[in-house]
Amino acid sequence: MAALAVLLLLAGLAGLAERADARAGGGHTYSGGHSSGGGSSGSRGGSSGGSFGSRSGGSTPIFIPGGGGGGCGCFFLFLLVLAVIIVYLILRNRGGGAPPPPPAPPAPPPSGPIDLDDIRRLDPEFSVVLFEDFVYALYARAHEARNTRADLDALAPYLSPAVRADLERRPPPGAPVEGVIVGALRVTYLALPPAAGPGTAGPEAGGPPGSPAAPAGQVYVVLEFESNMTVGAPGAQATQYVRERWHLMRDAGVRTKPPEAVRSFHCPNCGAPFGPEGGDRCQYCGEVVSGGRFDWSVQTVELLELENRPPSLTGTAEEEGGDQPTIVHPAAAERRAALLRDDPTTTDEALAARLRLIYDELNAGWAALDLGRARPFVSDSLYDYLQYWINAYRHQGLRNVLAGMQVLRWTLVKVVRDRHFDSLTLRIWATGHDSTVRASDGAVVGGDPRANRDYSEYWTLIRGAAVRGAPRSDKNCPNCGAPLAVNMAGRCEHCDAKITSGDFD
Repeated sequence: MAALAVLLLLAGLAGLAERADARAGGGHTYSGGHSSGGGSSGSRGGSSGGSFGSRSGGSTPIFIPGGGGGGCGCFFLFLLVLAVIIVYLILRNRGGGAPPPPPAPPAPPPSGPIDLDDIRRLDPEFSVVLFEDFVYALYARAHEARNTRADLDALAPYLSPAVRADLERRPPPGAPVEGVIVGALRVTYLALPPAAGPGTAGPEAGGPPGSPAAPAGQVYVVLEFESNMTVGAPGAQATQYVRERWHLMRDAGVRTKPPEAVRSFHCPNCGAPFGPEGGDRCQYCGEVVSGGRFDWSVQTVELLELENRPPSLTGTAEEEGGDQPTIVHPAAAERRAALLRDDPTTTDEALAARLRLIYDELNAGWAALDLGRARPFVSDSLYDYLQYWINAYRHQGLRNVLAGMQVLRWTLVKVVRDRHFDSLTLRIWATGHDSTVRASDGAVVGGDPRANRDYSEYWTLIRGAAVRGAPRSDKNCPNCGAPLAVNMAGRCEHCDAKITSGDFD
């Protein structure tokens, strides 16, 4: 009877498994939402559940006793039950009645912070700044191409066939996409080949759910994006909020392209313009250039959240995270000391003066709905992000009023130095009067113009690795010294130097 109970239990579980597998999708919730009342211009986090790519339909055959089989079916069932009883007794006698040992616990996930700078152990040319430029640009280019198959296929060296098909199916299918703005980029996983040194691990040791196993000899990075984009034909456009996870791979022996080629998306082997006519093979050099052989390639994409959501600029939301502990990289102090040895003029006092200049100019441009004053001090991607919100304020007839804004204190939390850039990440604590008003009549629709609003942010400043000298605290071109006059492309109108790349200050 015990064996019969086991058999019936297995049959019941088989039916349960079939029903669960047939239920596509699963639950989906969203909490938090975007809030920008009082000038907060970033997307708040949310949560989502559910499964993607679940199977539906189909059937699992289950043997049901009786039916039209007559006595033969009953005899077969008797033999099956008898066999199960015999196997059960044998196993019980061998084990002395003791329960089987518990399975070994899964390997723990890698400990410590995820540091993309570790990739430089394999690639001396690797730069976190250049990598972020590349993925920002690829993300925007991929979404803008998703309504035209030929444009998607032109990105074959950088997007796998599965990713291109996924983007092509994004709702609404075939709708044009423009104004792709990345609001947040997080590195959620990094795996290097074991030969790259200690502290590396494969995805089986704690990668995100659904992570593919990284092939031997490849670097594997998982990124999570939060973005806004405008989708649809003119007159029927909607703003989408998207949260998704991208899995990128690259052969361990590949070297990073020079800065001027990072955003080209040409053939990653020979540099010629890549046409989709040859599939994954470049028609100039004849090489198959997909799969991470010569540059980063997105192998899979997980869509975590997608909803039509216009920018929300009214109302007041509480600041979040200001009282959280500061996240400090373990090598920050050591790398900061090395930077001071190489350039003793980069003192804390000099950095503070530069930080306050940028902070004041950024806030002034933001409040005036004109980023011209801030343009010399922000990267291209950050400028695009800020301009998106400036346009949203204008479109809704609103203005974010900032008064008495000041940095209360700051601390250095991370230093990254490579062959191209020095990068300093600072946590700042600041305060000021922060409210949103209607441009037509000045009515307050968010925030409080009479009370200070305290907040905390992480800022990353970059500078060319070869630059020496104290950071400038005046409003002059760091290349030619003329009064700052920068066009929207980030170039000085006097010497034509691209000063927003960080090459000079």
